[in-house]
Amino acid sequence: MKHIALIENNILATHTIRQTLTRRLMDEGYRVTILTTGAPESLELARKNGFTVVDVQSSNQNPLDIVRYISNIRKALKSIQPDVCLTFTIRPAIWGNVVTRQLGIPTITNITGIGPLFDQHNLAYRTARTLYKFILKKTAVIFFQNTDDRQLFIDNRFVTPEKAQLIPGSGIDYRYYEPMPEIPVAQPFRFLFISRLIKDKGVLEYVEAARRLKGKINAQFQIVGPVWLQNLRENIISMDDVKQWEKEGIIEYAGEQQDVRPFIAAASAVVLPSYREGTSNVLLEASAMEKPCITCDTTGCREIVTDGVTGFLCEVRNATDLADKMEKLFHLSPEEQTAMGKRAREKVIKEFDKQIVVDAYLEAIRQLTGE
Repeated sequence: MKHIALIENNILATHTIRQTLTRRLMDEGYRVTILTTGAPESLELARKNGFTVVDVQSSNQNPLDIVRYISNIRKALKSIQPDVCLTFTIRPAIWGNVVTRQLGIPTITNITGIGPLFDQHNLAYRTARTLYKFILKKTAVIFFQNTDDRQLFIDNRFVTPEKAQLIPGSGIDYRYYEPMPEIPVAQPFRFLFISRLIKDKGVLEYVEAARRLKGKINAQFQIVGPVWLQNLRENIISMDDVKQWEKEGIIEYAGEQQDVRPFIAAASAVVLPSYREGTSNVLLEASAMEKPCITCDTTGCREIVTDGVTGFLCEVRNATDLADKMEKLFHLSPEEQTAMGKRAREKVIKEFDKQIVVDAYLEAIRQLTGE
């Protein structure tokens, strides 16, 4: 039995966007171990659901945390001795690949998004750029979720074109994320923001747009997602910030949710004014559930939402334009909103089927293991 190790940033991904891939690997007869971290109850839930999980903690910019994180990954990988390792998101992609390179473990890395990697010039991102160029030279396969990110890595000589494969994001299991008519849409009109609460997901613009629209239209503004303290300090939203928004009566905060489908089903529209994505899973999920979406005209978002057809695109970092697009959607007739949602589902089924992603992984793993 071949052994596959997945290095994830947080166990939440195993319960959501990576669940189909992980289950399929197990169904195909692979032994799978997930190296990750998360809330104790989330880790325990994963184990109850049949997943083998090793808590390797996490890391930030603190050198001691980074050393401990690398040590935990090395110890786990030496113990389980996987045949192939899969890494996702920036920390596992960098520090996980450092270890797999040292241990000689064939690795498949998914560049799930680059955020401000090439725009910021602080020490953290300068270091990340240097490390990417070093570690990806020995990575067996690198998956990119959009053409812009792939071309940037090729242009900067982080990867060679033959190693850089393109997949449609994490894909969408449209049978799992399907309309839920048994859950009625909330009244009044409800806008829903779903994401980790960090600034580059556009949460500040969403709150400001909600502030401008309060009293102007009869709508609710909901947020679902965890406060995320693993990011750079300047990108963090605190729980105090969230409580202040609630106190002002601007938003309703529903916290972190293992299953976002009931919240999407009860929403009138989903809003994600992210500055940049790999390919937005939130937009894929909402579109598959026939919800019109509002997002930014940026990489990883505009590929999913067709402006004026399945939702609306707004300018990046522009709360005024976002509010205008939210108001525009609000004033569409119910029939027009429904039609947008149906076109959204048709689009993601055609272009972002999860099976495309799973098949790409299975093919890469088989080639690396000689099956």
